[in-house]
Amino acid sequence: MRRWVKWTAWVLIMALAAGGVWPYRTSAASQGATTHYINVAYTVKPGDTLYGITQRYYMSGNAANIASYNGLTAAQGLKAGASLILPDPLFLGSYTVGQGDTLYGIANRYFTRSGYIQSLMQYNHIADAGKGLRVGMELAIPLPSGSKKHVVLAGETLYGLSVKYFHIQDYTNYIAEYNDLATQGNALKVGQKLQIPNPFYSGSALTTTAQGTVQTSSTTKVSAPATTTKPAAQPPLKIKIDLSENKLYLLQGTTTMKTFSIGSGKTHGLTPKGTFTIMTKVKNPWYVAKDIPGGDPRNPLGTRWLGLSVPHTNGTKYGIHGTNNPSSIGQYVSLGCIRMQTKDVEWLYDKVPTGTVVVIQE
Repeated sequence: MRRWVKWTAWVLIMALAAGGVWPYRTSAASQGATTHYINVAYTVKPGDTLYGITQRYYMSGNAANIASYNGLTAAQGLKAGASLILPDPLFLGSYTVGQGDTLYGIANRYFTRSGYIQSLMQYNHIADAGKGLRVGMELAIPLPSGSKKHVVLAGETLYGLSVKYFHIQDYTNYIAEYNDLATQGNALKVGQKLQIPNPFYSGSALTTTAQGTVQTSSTTKVSAPATTTKPAAQPPLKIKIDLSENKLYLLQGTTTMKTFSIGSGKTHGLTPKGTFTIMTKVKNPWYVAKDIPGGDPRNPLGTRWLGLSVPHTNGTKYGIHGTNNPSSIGQYVSLGCIRMQTKDVEWLYDKVPTGTVVVIQE
């Protein structure tokens, strides 16, 4: 038994030393919050800028927040080889398919058992791999489909938990689904660019307000004076999208506040139907698919992005956005997103907060 314990400890130490690209979770408790989110350690490459890094990992050019998080200024240059912490990114990176690549192999580049063990430790505030588990302790287990709870049993180890819960095929399937490969037999083409979404994105570390300012989760709330009369509660805002007539309705309760013409999926079924929420909000979003910066006149997303909580997309794949082709509004032309005129989407962006319910129907 003693030999087994020593062997398990040795494997765990070697796994932790191996590192990997796996994101690790950290508590926001040090900032006065109780939520958890994933941090990604990023090594600066020659030619990197804070603006470029922010666009690749957050679809946004708001570099000031990442700079502040790392004790830098937005205008400060980056030194190759330096380390940055990217809190709660939308993406873990992008990967260009090479000769002989497989989805399984690509998934192994981004998700490793050693990284998963680190994630378990960070997320559950375990500092000592050998002594961190206690019988009856409740752990949060991160999974691509969401976290689940696990109560520690006698004899369980972090390595054993990784064997139970970490399955590389889950992450292979996740990458395939996000990049629309699942319906194509997971076929890869040399030169194809794959986006690697963050399967544990929470929106807790950096959130976007209705005015488009990205803030950390530690933002202080200012209370109203005690003598202020509390206004009557207003019904929440809600968005209804009717694909049969290409219209978007902004409702407050049952009252229609405003109606907009939109563009939607060019074939039946491209635009997802159902009830979602606005999960992400980005000003001048980066067009990931073709690496077009935000604000570029070639960018088909226009000036605003309101990402929808379609499962397994992190609010990055389907959204309500602007357009650089105004004549397409009212038409069935998109790859699944909802297009709006620039002035309309900018008005809507400022009006609705994240969490707003969006119902898409025909």
